[in-house]
Amino acid sequence: MSTIGLIAGGGRFPLLFAESARRAGHRVVAVAHRNETDPALAEAVDAITWVKLGQIGHLLEGLKAGGATQSVMLGAITKRRFFADAMLDATGIRVLARVAIRSDDNLLRAMARFLEEEGVPITDPTPYLQDRLATAGVMGRHQPTAEELEDARYGLELARGIGRLDLGQTVVVKDRVALAVEALEGTDACIRRGGELARSGGFVVAKAVKPGQDRRFDLPAVGPDTVDTIREAKGRVLAVEAGATLVMDLPVMVEKADRAKIVLLGLS
Repeated sequence: MSTIGLIAGGGRFPLLFAESARRAGHRVVAVAHRNETDPALAEAVDAITWVKLGQIGHLLEGLKAGGATQSVMLGAITKRRFFADAMLDATGIRVLARVAIRSDDNLLRAMARFLEEEGVPITDPTPYLQDRLATAGVMGRHQPTAEELEDARYGLELARGIGRLDLGQTVVVKDRVALAVEALEGTDACIRRGGELARSGGFVVAKAVKPGQDRRFDLPAVGPDTVDTIREAKGRVLAVEAGATLVMDLPVMVEKADRAKIVLLGLS
């Protein structure tokens, strides 16, 4: 039985990972971020340490004290929080100093290099989450029209394009026109912004893995809350990259999508 360190952000994926890993016989010791991580994670792991964003020295201490020999990074960290209430400790300052261009990928890779040097390498979490990846085809009751399918394919192409620039993973499309692309504000805000421009609704939200994505971190993820946001903004389709997008609470997500007449679509 191995001990896996879980560096947890927000959302439900840290909890789902902990449940899956412990079910497979592993110990899970978590480092959770204040104001981001769900407090319920404390009941789903063998040990937990709470840190503020940027307290990398404290984070490392928590992993080593728990006996972790490897780690995974799951859950969202709201990037604008970095500018609001990050509390860099001395180790955090040293790690940040390694990064000239502070894009998401560069920051995450710097963190990964540091943890590998310290003997707690970040590993790919997907082997523990295979049953939570999007499948190809329609995942609910409603089928896309031919026009919506064209928009979905075009949207995934655009999403990969902005991924190459390390901007985000999500775009909003209608009639082959890009209405919004994800950047600092995150997926839900991108969807709402697209909805403001498509007042009549009926748009497509597309989410894809960044080309060359390091699967140790920042995999695209969707869940029931994503469907809620699309419904509120009057969207019609959620298209994700099959086999690569993490899907949270799929039965609940499908139930909500079916009720709202939203298409859930996995494309390769």
